[in-house]
Amino acid sequence: MAALAGAGFAWLRRSSVDGLPVGEGIRHLTAAEYHLFQRATAVLLPVQGTPLTPLSQVPVVQHIDHMIGLLPGHLRKQVGMGLTLFDNAAVVSGWHGRRFVDLKTAVAVQYFDDWSHGNTIQKALATLVKRFVYVAYWRDPATWGPVEFDGPVSEKWGLAYLGNAPLPDQQPVSREAVQ
Repeated sequence: MAALAGAGFAWLRRSSVDGLPVGEGIRHLTAAEYHLFQRATAVLLPVQGTPLTPLSQVPVVQHIDHMIGLLPGHLRKQVGMGLTLFDNAAVVSGWHGRRFVDLKTAVAVQYFDDWSHGNTIQKALATLVKRFVYVAYWRDPATWGPVEFDGPVSEKWGLAYLGNAPLPDQQPVSREAVQ
């Protein structure tokens, strides 16, 4: 029975995007991760018909690929496992019978909503995908004009980058000083 269930899952998790090539310049994402982020970008950023910058003008998945490439190997592996789980869980989670990459837009939006209110792992994975997509879109200067953002004030004001500077030491406040 377990073999039959496993074979059924393997058949259901096949996708028409599996044979599609990845975008040019992708160095760190696997093909499955690339297609997952392509689909998530379209689902999470419905900018068509709005004043926001069209997705065709922002290399969102290429930005994600770059961010993934900055992760240490052990974290990269864990992120990859989480992304695989997020994509494949749609086969049985909600009884969709197909991976996330193959869900219709309304169903994919509901999938994100359900996972955002699900158990701890579901919340974490939905947040992981959302954060990568949103940060990758909004980090691109091409997206700033429609929302009248003229760039980081640190650049505009010529502020020096301090890196991860420690907070100043704080002296304990005496009870007398608060009274």
